[in-house]
Amino acid sequence: MGIISNLKEYFWVSGDGEKPATTKPTAATKTEPKRVTSIRGGRNGYSDVSEIVTLDPATYEDSKLIAEHFCQDIPLIINMANLSEKDSLRTLDFILGLKEGRQGSLKRVTPKVFLLTPANVLINQGEDEEDGADLVG
Repeated sequence: MGIISNLKEYFWVSGDGEKPATTKPTAATKTEPKRVTSIRGGRNGYSDVSEIVTLDPATYEDSKLIAEHFCQDIPLIINMANLSEKDSLRTLDFILGLKEGRQGSLKRVTPKVFLLTPANVLINQGEDEEDGADLVG
């Protein structure tokens, strides 16, 4: 039962003035605790990257593949040169949503190539680049 249901039940609020029927949680609604595995980071809490995936999406539907890799905390190089202008904008919008939702980072490498990294990966920008001048978002 949710908070709203509990409040309705407590104050006897319903559309017809009747006390709402109480429902008992069934076995299907009970959630079991999930096993959590801690990830040991490398230097300063960041992990060493053992894999970087390069993708060349041809349509917006290929965004699902981007999400699958990114949700597994795999850094991606995404070349959007093969996308139409409309699909390129939609894909970039989708990537920005992934980045924000998973607290990752996105760096423009060239006008059509992006580096999408999860939160546990640090991007070393080098000494010759400005502080965050290339970052998107």
